[in-house]
Formats: sequence, structure tokens, C-alpha cells
Amino acid sequence: MHFVISVFVSLCILALIILFTEVFPVWVKAFFALGGSATTGYSIALLSKKIAKVSKWCKAPVLRLSFGIASVCVLVIVIICSIILKKRRDKKQAAA
Repeated sequence: MHFVISVFVSLCILALIILFTEVFPVWVKAFFALGGSATTGYSIALLSKKIAKVSKWCKAPVLRLSFGIASVCVLVIVIICSIILKKRRDKKQAAA
């Protein structure tokens, strides 16, 4: 159940960022990106722990460590995607 709630919260944060991208200042968008990556990382950590328990592949991994690793990975992906989108937007504005 925690996994479903975490996915729902991260999708709500993503919807907020997409819908109100022009309204929010930069620091609010950064705060939402950090919160979204944290909840997504938490849900990934919960899913990996559940898969490890069910498949008996290994002992259940420590949730804190896998949460931190997953959150950092998601945050890096968000930063890379935002840089790529910013370059594309700048290229379109320069061409127009």
C-alpha cells in the first residue's frame, strides 16, 4: 500500500510541475523536483525490497540505503532531462 501511495504522490507532484510551470518561481519548481524525486525514489526502494522478499533473490535490502540511491538516481535523471529540454527550447527560440 505504501508503494501505491508513493507513486500517487509523485504523479501528483509531476502534474503540479507540468500544469503550473509558468506560474511557479524557480525555487518552488526546484522544491517540487526534489520532493518528486524523493517520493519516486522511495517507491522504487519499496518495490525493490518487495521484489527481493518475494523472489528470495537476497535478503531484503536496507530501505534507507536503497531509498537514498534511488532518490539520487531519479534526481540526476530529472536534472539531465531539464537541461536537455532547456537546450531544445533555446534552440527553437533562436530559430524563430
